[in-house]
Amino acid sequence: MYKIPGKGLTNFWAKLPTRQRAAIVIAIPAVCIAITLAGWIWSRDSNLMVQQQSDSTEQVIVESNTLLLEMLNAETGARGYIITRNEDFLAPYNQAIEQVPIELQKLDALLPDDTSAQSQRLQTISQMSQQRLDIVTEAIRLIQNQTSSDSSQIIQRVFEGKVAMDQLRSAIGEFQADERALLEQYKSDKNNVQQFTNTLLWSAVLVSIMGTGSALFLFSNLDQELRTRERLLRESRSMLQAIATHVVDGVIILDDDREIELFNPTASKMFGYEAIEVKGKRLNMLFADPILKSYEEDKKRRFVGSQQSKTMGLRKVGSPFPAEISISDLQVEDRLIVIIRDISVFEDAQAKLQSRADELVRLASVLAQTNNTLEDRNKELEQFAYVASHDLKAPLRAIANLSEWIEEDLSGQLPPENQHQMKLLRGRVMRMEALINGLLEYSRVGRSKTPVETVNVNDLIVEVLDSLDPPQLFNIKIQSNMPQFKTKRILLRQVFANLIGNAINHHPRADGSIDISCREQDKFYEFAVLDDGSGIAPEYHERIFTIFQTLQPRDTKESTGIGLAIVKKIVETEGGMIWVESQVDKGATFYFTWLKESLPFPIET
Repeated sequence: MYKIPGKGLTNFWAKLPTRQRAAIVIAIPAVCIAITLAGWIWSRDSNLMVQQQSDSTEQVIVESNTLLLEMLNAETGARGYIITRNEDFLAPYNQAIEQVPIELQKLDALLPDDTSAQSQRLQTISQMSQQRLDIVTEAIRLIQNQTSSDSSQIIQRVFEGKVAMDQLRSAIGEFQADERALLEQYKSDKNNVQQFTNTLLWSAVLVSIMGTGSALFLFSNLDQELRTRERLLRESRSMLQAIATHVVDGVIILDDDREIELFNPTASKMFGYEAIEVKGKRLNMLFADPILKSYEEDKKRRFVGSQQSKTMGLRKVGSPFPAEISISDLQVEDRLIVIIRDISVFEDAQAKLQSRADELVRLASVLAQTNNTLEDRNKELEQFAYVASHDLKAPLRAIANLSEWIEEDLSGQLPPENQHQMKLLRGRVMRMEALINGLLEYSRVGRSKTPVETVNVNDLIVEVLDSLDPPQLFNIKIQSNMPQFKTKRILLRQVFANLIGNAINHHPRADGSIDISCREQDKFYEFAVLDDGSGIAPEYHERIFTIFQTLQPRDTKESTGIGLAIVKKIVETEGGMIWVESQVDKGATFYFTWLKESLPFPIET
């Protein structure tokens, strides 16, 4: 897709806030001036630095010439003295002895770096100068103390001096040649800086012209946009007045002097004033809360979002009413918008809710007292049940033991009918004890606190089967999808133990089969215990879960009729359900649901 050049930049410019655009318009010429000034400063500093380096190099050349001249004067004076023996010729030599070290120090001070090649040459020149002066000094000493044998030594010193002087002159020549090359480099650098400066200045002039043109264009564009915004603001004010006239809340607009400028019909109805009565007045005439004075008196106050508060409004007749106000910056010519809502109805409703809440608190207190009383009664009942069961079991065990003793004492003397009656008596005693134990278990369901722990249901069922010890020919199958979750292990174990135990005990055959399965639902697991026994007629599906109800006569099958009642109570107190699906001679399937997350408190059934 073809994109219009500059359109993205135009959109970006249009999205910038007015303050930022004005800042950019001002910044463009300022940046151009800053760039020009920075270029001029850099050029000036660069020229000064190059000029200083050139001056220093020229001074090095001058001083090296002075050094060479001093050494030549010393050599000339020494030769004149050697030839004439006139000490007046030693004046240049004596001057060189004083000036040469001074000139060497000046040169050392002028060189910028002690480790440079020129500094090393200067050290060599210094050594050679000292060597040359030493030779001249030795020659003069030999002349002053001359003997007939010293002539050859004097001539030798003169030749040595000439060689040393030639070497010194050559070293100083190389030294000056390097300095002159460096001087030419500095002059070239100066010319380059000057050319760059000229280019930079002309570029700055061009950029300044372009920046000024851009600033003028952007300023014109900004001025046009501000005019458009001013027109839109006038239209917005008209629209705002039209909207305020029809809203259900009271709307008041304050001008930049914090005086009422707009008073909509809802506010007029709320306070009882006509708009003309309050126009130009202060806001505090409408409210009893003095905190509003801070909003009125601070003309420069700016609001972030809106300031909400509750206060009391004052109607024209002087009656107060609860009100909720919101004060916001309108962002139109430093105006504020005040929105008022009469919350009398809300306050009344809140008072009623508070009254209901107080009543609930009172009822909760009564309920807590009732629960405490019930807990005390449950403890008393549990203690009574324990004592009663103990007192009932003792005579029952005594009767059973007595029947066994009688049967042992009269062994061989009791007729078969009496022996059968003795066995029947002990069976009734065992059933009575089982009934007592069942009643105790039934009464404890939902009243005792049971810990929650991680349970592997497959391992739990295996543990139950080990405790029940089913017949060897019995086939019991546990499906592989048994879950592992946190629940009340003791209660779930008792449910499985009672259901599996019933399926085994009431099965007509010793080679029956039981299938235990599970199906996961949204919030619970649905377990099923299926057997292939005699089955249960549909009319007894509800009856079997009632306490003390059995399907077979107790004389033919020992049963308390409590096991399934305990299962039903456990399942329902834990938030689940239990039911049976069965037909006569077609086996039975007991289903029950068990929550994935245990209830904090059992459900009363």
